[in-house]
Amino acid sequence: MENEVTMYSFRSNPHKQQPVKKTVLRQYRELVDAVKGTLIPSIPKEGWIRTVRKALDMSGAQLADRAGMTRNRISVLERREADGDITLNQLKQLAEALDCDFSYTLKPKKAVSDTMQERALMIATIEVKKASKNMFLEAQSVSKEKENILISELAEEIMRAGGRKLWGKNKEDKVI
Repeated sequence: MENEVTMYSFRSNPHKQQPVKKTVLRQYRELVDAVKGTLIPSIPKEGWIRTVRKALDMSGAQLADRAGMTRNRISVLERREADGDITLNQLKQLAEALDCDFSYTLKPKKAVSDTMQERALMIATIEVKKASKNMFLEAQSVSKEKENILISELAEEIMRAGGRKLWGKNKEDKVI
């Protein structure tokens, strides 16, 4: 008979997460997931500032006048944008001078729940493999099938616990 693997539990008090907190988390996830499907154009080689300015047939000096800057400052900011070294506030200011809306987006590569599930599975796999290795050394190994079940169950516990259990450091103070 195979010995059962004793794993520590990530389970927190189920009554601990209030309905308000769950609702807020759900709203955040819905907001982030909504961006995932949107098409975001790639940044032009010269950057948006110079591209829009040229499309408007506006000179650097004219943009400088509209933005309350010098022509040289506009030139520097256009180069900095193209190099990815411009601040959001500078972009906002120049967007206003170009009569443009400014938007800033982090677009998730996949659904938030998928990212969280992958993370939980990764942590659970590491923990179960560590426990399995110790059990093997003690001649108490577990079948691959049972190991996969343990990984799945532990991943579910990690998902329920969320927060620190999902994104914190491991016991050796290493970020996973």
